[in-house]
Amino acid sequence: MSDIIERNGDQGGIENQGIENPGGGIGYGGRPAPAVLQPALTAVDALDAQVHDIVTCDPGPVSRVLASAGHYVIKRPVLIPSFAIAGLVGLLTGQEDLRRAGSVGVLGLVATATASRSIKRYVKRRRPDECEPRQRPGKRISARSLPSGHAGSAFAAATALATVSRSPAQSLMIYGAAAAMASGRVVKHRHWASDVVAGALLGTAITLVARRLLAR
Repeated sequence: MSDIIERNGDQGGIENQGIENPGGGIGYGGRPAPAVLQPALTAVDALDAQVHDIVTCDPGPVSRVLASAGHYVIKRPVLIPSFAIAGLVGLLTGQEDLRRAGSVGVLGLVATATASRSIKRYVKRRRPDECEPRQRPGKRISARSLPSGHAGSAFAAATALATVSRSPAQSLMIYGAAAAMASGRVVKHRHWASDVVAGALLGTAITLVARRLLAR
C-alpha cells in the first residue's frame, strides 16, 4: 500500500495514476469540460486515483464479500421487483408501512435509474478497469462510470426503507449497510470513489422527492 502511495507521489502526473484526460470530467466522451471546472475536476481525479489504489491494494476477505454481495443484491432487477411485491403485499394485507416502503422504493429506484443513465450518457467518464494502468486485456470501453448505478440503487432502497424506520439507530443501520455494499464497487474496480458518492447522493435525493410526492 505504501509503495503505491509513494509511487504516485513520486511520479506526480495524473496520467501515471491511471486517470485519462485529467480534469476532463465530461471530456471523456470527446467534449472538453468548461475551463473554469478543470482545476477542481483534476483534483477530484487525483484523489480518486489515490483512494482507488489504497482501497484495492489489499481489500481483505470482508471487503471482498461485501463487494460480491453488493454486486448481486443492489441490482435494479432484484430491488425493483422486491419493493413491488412488498408494496402489493402491504396493500392487500392492510400493512401501511409495507405498502408505503414498497411504493416509495419502486418510484425512487425507477427514477434514480433513469436519471443515472442520462447522466452517464452525458458525462462519459471511464471506469477504473477501462483506464491504464488498470485496464484489463480485451476490456471494452463503455465510459459509463459516473454516477455509480449500484450506489444509486442502494441508497434509493435505503431511503425507502428509512421512510418506515422506527428509530434513528435503525435508519443509521440501513444507510450503513447501503454504504458498505456500495463501496464494494470501488473494491471491484468498477467505479471511482466519487462515482459512488455521486450515486449515493442521487439515489437519496430522488427517493426523498418520491417520498414527498407519494405522501400527498
